[in-house]
This record gives sequence, structure tokens and C-alpha cells, in this order.
Amino acid sequence: MLPKSSKDRRATAGLLMVCSATLLLAYGCGPTEETVEGSLCAPGENIFCRCEGGDPGTKECLSSGEEFGECGPCEPRPNTSGTGGQTSSSGTGLTGTGGGTGLGGSGAGGEGGSTTPGDQPLLAFCEQDGDCQTALCRFHFCTKPCNLVSDCPYPDSECVDLTWAGITMCIPTCDTAVDCSPYQAPPSMCGYTKAVDNWDVTVCADWGDQHALMPFSTDCQPFDHPACNLGYQQKELVCPAQGICTKGCFLDSDCPPGTSCSAQGSLGNCQ
Repeated sequence: MLPKSSKDRRATAGLLMVCSATLLLAYGCGPTEETVEGSLCAPGENIFCRCEGGDPGTKECLSSGEEFGECGPCEPRPNTSGTGGQTSSSGTGLTGTGGGTGLGGSGAGGEGGSTTPGDQPLLAFCEQDGDCQTALCRFHFCTKPCNLVSDCPYPDSECVDLTWAGITMCIPTCDTAVDCSPYQAPPSMCGYTKAVDNWDVTVCADWGDQHALMPFSTDCQPFDHPACNLGYQQKELVCPAQGICTKGCFLDSDCPPGTSCSAQGSLGNCQ
């Protein structure tokens, strides 16, 4: 299941810059009070985090020293309303900078060659352009070109510029790998990218070597590892107690083939 304003973040910019160097280790910066032995963090300590849309924020260690508060300050995403009934504000489609083909053209995931509309609705499974009401099949789902987030049915899809595929189009959203099963997974995979408004999103596509998981320090619920690795194991990407996506492992299954986790049940490294 990705315009931003930085007005409210300027006050914390200095803190974020200091924190960023230590963040990937899932530690942080803040008060000089030492962490009590056996606790997670020192009360008042701050660590860097990425908000839902990708903006920088911080999380503060709570008084118990056993958990962090919410990532913030994080602003809500604007301009997601719309029925997706138009392909753009002017009613015309937009192809990507990579030389997209537009409606009816051939492309990745669809056999192409037909401009006659079919019966399948937007985001339904397809094998060729002629299967779709939009006459455009990509990555085994019916789609259409878009310019704005509101051009696509939200939150079921996002408007994403796939420069490497040559088109900006509506793409089904996903939380984990299983959500891409209807589109022949693999090669369809749930992957991280940016929507046209620069918001962090996860969508289904035949990514190939373009496939990406959630960036380090993305906010997550502690131990909800699929929120970081999108359901793909052996990627050495987990969500530890600090609640930010971190490079590491808890089990051998978190590590690439041929490696093992240095710890079992606690945060370790693949080696």
C-alpha cells in the first residue's frame, strides 16, 4: 500500500542531522542519560525515523525505557481524493519519460497488439490489452495512464512513474508479497517506490532488478518484519523493538542463502 510541506520540521532539522548518522544502527541521540542496563533506551532519547510518506521525523524513548513513541512530526497526505474516472485533469493520459506507448500499445506484462476495449475493469487480471476496458494491460493487470494521484482509484492503486517501463500509470497497491498473487507472482512482486507526488508507496509490478524493499529507518510496529521486507524473507531487513526498519536478523530465515543469523530470537547480523 506512497507534496509535502517541511514548515513544521525546520525546528527539528538540527536534531535530525545529528541523529541520521547513528540511525541505521537503530540507536539514536538525545539526552546524555545512560540507558539502564536491560532496558531498550534512555527516557527522552530520540532516534531518527521516516514518516509514512518518507518525510524525516524522530521517535522519543518513553519514560518506561522500554518503547519509543510515534514517529513525528508527520503530516497527512493531501490530494488523494478522486474517483479515478479521468486519466488526467484534462482527460488525457501521460506517458513516462522512458517513451511509454500509451493506450493500446504493447508493453511489459501484456501481449499488446489490440486497441479494442475488453470486459475487465481497472486493476483486474489480464493477459493482453484487448482484455481490458481501458485497452491497456501491463504486468498482468488492467491499467491506464495518469498524471495525478487522484487519477487512480485510491487506496487500491497509486499513480506511479515507471520510467524504466516507459509509462506513468495506475498500479495496484500492496502490503506484502501475497497481495500481488492475482497478477502472477512471480514475476509480479510487491515493491517500494515513489508515487507521482513523491509519497512512499508499495505496489505490484514485474520489477525485475528494479525491485526494492522499504528504506532503512522507515517507521514500523516493533517486530512487524513484513512491514519492512514486504513478506520476502532472506533479505536481512527486519523491524526490531525500536520500531524502525533495520538491517539485521532474528532468525536464519532472515538471512541470504549461505549465511546465518548471529543471534536467534534477538537482533543480530547475517554472517
